[in-house]
Amino acid sequence: MNENPLREVWKEIEATGAAPIGITNVSELGLADLKNLVGDENYMELRILCERMYAGEAFIVRNAAPLKLKEVMRQLADDYGKNREPEFHKMLDGCPNFHRIIDPEITKKYSLYAIKHSFYFYNWNVNTELEKQFKDLVYDHWRYIKFVAGNGLTEYESNIPSQGQIDRLQIINYPRGGGELREHEDPRKNQRIVSGLIMSKLGEDFETGGFYFRTAGGEKINVEEKLNIGDSVMFYGSIRHGVEPVDPEHALDWDLNVGRWFIGMFVNDSDHVRDRVTAYDVTESVKFKK
Repeated sequence: MNENPLREVWKEIEATGAAPIGITNVSELGLADLKNLVGDENYMELRILCERMYAGEAFIVRNAAPLKLKEVMRQLADDYGKNREPEFHKMLDGCPNFHRIIDPEITKKYSLYAIKHSFYFYNWNVNTELEKQFKDLVYDHWRYIKFVAGNGLTEYESNIPSQGQIDRLQIINYPRGGGELREHEDPRKNQRIVSGLIMSKLGEDFETGGFYFRTAGGEKINVEEKLNIGDSVMFYGSIRHGVEPVDPEHALDWDLNVGRWFIGMFVNDSDHVRDRVTAYDVTESVKFKK
């Protein structure tokens, strides 16, 4: 189901004016309701949903993943974190799954300033039962987000890097002691709509910090207290957002048993693509790269 009428709908919507950079409202939607809109081919309501996001509205998608996903995610992260050395691989054919601790020095190599422990997974490396469970549970949500974004339900899913665009799943631990992601805009070349799965709870796994949006007027709106494990947040990628430092009053702690957990899903330009499009850091934290 890679033919999607919403491709043309999005082109019409985007032609009406500039992309939003600030949030206007945060609403709620159930994943079951979103699946019904897609399954019933209710393109009138889906168009309205797209128009609302282009106007600056974000959605908390409730029950986007079962609690089982947190268990699977933590088992995968523990396995990689304890049994494999941190490393880095470009997104080229044959790229393995890997993990990397991105500290204040290593983050200088990236387009966004972030302090995090990231675990990168690619579909051509799904071999174990645990990896298969992880993929299936994430894609049960992500395929529908892709569809709302104008892509096909399974588009890019089987791609390899030399084909240009690839799916990448990322488990992220923002560590206690200042784990963060500075304010940015995401690229809309391959995926207009941004979404990620919440895998920890404010007040239980960490005490301060978390996900925020910026309004057009410059106000910072932290929505972490509204989020539950298994929810996701869905919005148009140009809206500025980030993760405020997690429990910054503590010393930086890379122990995987503490901090904020999150699963990110994105269609990336691979490193086979010249002038590949990446996210834009609006804080100029990575200005030194120029």
